[in-house]
Amino acid sequence: MNISFRRGWPCWLFLVIAVVVVRGGFIIARSHALSDDPDAYRVIAETLSSTGVFGLPVGDGEARPTAFRPPLYPWLLSWFVGADGKLSNLPPAILQFVLGGIAVGLTWDIARRLISVRAGLVAAMIVLVDPILLWQSTLVMTETIATTLAMIVWWWWVVRVCRVSVSDTSDDCNVSKMPSYLNAGVMGGLLLLTILCRPTFLVWSAMIVPAMWFAGPVCRIRRTAVIAAALLVIVGGVNAWTLRNMTAIGHPVWGTTHGGYTLLLANNDSFYDYLEQKPWQPLWHSEAWEPSEFFEEYQSLPHTGDEWADDRVAYEASKSVISSRQEMFCYSCGVRMSRLWQPFPHATVGRSTASILAVGLFHTTVYVFILVAAWRYRDYLYPRHWREWIRWWPAIALVITLSGVHAVYWSNPRMRSPAIPALAIAASAVVRRR
Repeated sequence: MNISFRRGWPCWLFLVIAVVVVRGGFIIARSHALSDDPDAYRVIAETLSSTGVFGLPVGDGEARPTAFRPPLYPWLLSWFVGADGKLSNLPPAILQFVLGGIAVGLTWDIARRLISVRAGLVAAMIVLVDPILLWQSTLVMTETIATTLAMIVWWWWVVRVCRVSVSDTSDDCNVSKMPSYLNAGVMGGLLLLTILCRPTFLVWSAMIVPAMWFAGPVCRIRRTAVIAAALLVIVGGVNAWTLRNMTAIGHPVWGTTHGGYTLLLANNDSFYDYLEQKPWQPLWHSEAWEPSEFFEEYQSLPHTGDEWADDRVAYEASKSVISSRQEMFCYSCGVRMSRLWQPFPHATVGRSTASILAVGLFHTTVYVFILVAAWRYRDYLYPRHWREWIRWWPAIALVITLSGVHAVYWSNPRMRSPAIPALAIAASAVVRRR
């Protein structure tokens, strides 16, 4: 459902004011948190700016090339490093604010196109006040940019790739309103950005690109060409990052040298023992795993200083634990998937019961809205209506991707951040008349 700017400007104005007040106010209130650098994005950005090397500092004016983190976010931050070689808190704060505002706006636009204007406002407000997205907007981490990029991909899919009626089954090669090669190339470029932000998105891209075959009424030759155009951009960009790593660190790393650690963090004896011994606890008072024992075991592993070799050691250690405790691995997959989507965060030091309840009840309400909407529109969920759901495919594929990847690798609620706008849009369908 498209509306003119004249009819839609009050919604935009309301959302802009709401973003400034809510997101801007929260970032200002927690601006001190931007000084932290839990994932080394800040130090890589500063090193890149001062030395021209995507790496970590090893001495005065020297750097060691790294692939420990994906390149997009630290490269973006490096543009805001000051003349003193330091990244102040203001540029990340502005960047997180702008990215968060874009995510809210795109959520509104997608929801009002797929459902209704009222649903768009509901979905946008859910994203605006979502506790996970608010909290992550005050940290120098990739949740905010990953969420925004995922929404840009979905928006482009809805507006450009699927701009032809999916109910039209015409196979005429001369149809003028077909997804162009330019649109497909942009789609590939956007997916490439998500991969360079988080390697998990490679799985998502592998689910989206083939679906372009069904996104418009074009002939088979042009469908194949459109898919090839998107793939060419993705493969070219990933290959460029891989070749850089081959040259810089001596190994063809297409993602990061952090995957082994993440897999071992999710599959180690300490965590498995915790799952076996953990008593039942209420959702709002479920104690988190204490990883100190794991950290000691990880430090005891042989480390050569070669980050790729150390990552291989972590992979082998995790595979050893998985093979020796296969039943526990299967159980832990279910636990990790439930932790990814659970509404209530774990009880940790400094986290009050009231805040856990508030966050849990908020996300529980969103899930209830989704279930109610699914029940109301259950007649449209049958396979025969698949063409009507093509525009929703990026959101569906994202949920599948996050569930599959984080069922094996480490997971917690913040890792579902890129899918929160999709959940909000699905929940907003509850306000539309059937």
